[in-house]
Amino acid sequence: MRRRFMTVIAAMLLAGTATLGAVPAAAETPPGAPYVALGDSQAAGTGNLPYVDDSCLRSKKAYPLLLSAASGIPVASSACAGASTQDVLTGQLGDLGPGTQLVTVTVGANDFDWRAIFAACSSVGSDAACAAAVNAAQATVAALPLRIAQIIGTVRTLAPNAQIMVTGYPLIFGTVSGTCSIGAVQGEQVRFSAAQALAVNNGVTGLNMAVQFGVAAYVGQTGDPGVEYVDIAAGFAGHGLCDTGDRWISGLVSGGPVQQRGFHPNAAGQQAYADTIAAALSQ
Repeated sequence: MRRRFMTVIAAMLLAGTATLGAVPAAAETPPGAPYVALGDSQAAGTGNLPYVDDSCLRSKKAYPLLLSAASGIPVASSACAGASTQDVLTGQLGDLGPGTQLVTVTVGANDFDWRAIFAACSSVGSDAACAAAVNAAQATVAALPLRIAQIIGTVRTLAPNAQIMVTGYPLIFGTVSGTCSIGAVQGEQVRFSAAQALAVNNGVTGLNMAVQFGVAAYVGQTGDPGVEYVDIAAGFAGHGLCDTGDRWISGLVSGGPVQQRGFHPNAAGQQAYADTIAAALSQ
C-alpha cells in the first residue's frame, strides 16, 4: 500500500509540473509545499512521542509524516492540538500554493466541547448526563458542514492544483456489551457503560456525517472533482477501546506528556490513518 501511495503521489507531482512547460530555471517550482497537512490533534499525532513541535504536540508518528516518508514527498504540516475549523482558516494555510499537489484536512472535533462529553459519559457521569452532553454537541455540529465547505473553498483558491482529502474520525469504542475500563485518573479507574460507549460513538458518527456533508455540499455546488471525503471509521473497525486486544486508540494514561494520549490514535492508529488515505488516493 505504501508503494502504491508513492506511485500515486509521484504521478500527481509529475502531472502538476508537466503543465508548466518550458520556463526559466528560477521559475520551475511554483510556490507552495507539495503536500500540506491541516487539522487538529488527530493530524498532529498528539500523544505519540517524540514530538517535532512541542507547542502543537505534533509527533514524528503523525499520519502526514508517515505518508510523506512512504512517498518521499516533503510535507509541511500545520496540524495542531486543539485546533478548530476557525484555527485552520486563520492560521494554517501559509504553506499552500499553486505547487501544492496534495492537501489533507482533519478538523471539526474541537468545534464543540468533547471533554465535557467524555466527562459526562463515564463512571464519573451518568447515562442521562452522557446523552444530554451528546445532544448539546449536536447543536454545534449542525454548523460544521458550512465551516468544512469554507475551508475546502479557501484551500482550493490557494492551491488550485491540489487533490484535497478531508478525513473523518475513528469511533472511540468498539461494540461494548458490558463495562469498558479505559484507564485511571488519579488512581481511580474510569469506566464506560455500554450505553455511554454507544452514545460517544453516536456522537462521533454525527461529527463524521457533518464533515462528509460539508464535503458533499462543496462538491455539489462547485463540481470540483479534486475533493474527497475519507472514511476513517471504517478503517478502524475492530480496533476501538474495549473492542479487541489490538487497540488503535489510547485509553487514559496518567503522568507527564503521555497523558495527552487519551482518546487519540496510537502509533498503529496513525498508521491506519495513513493507510486509509493512501488507499483512497490509489482508487
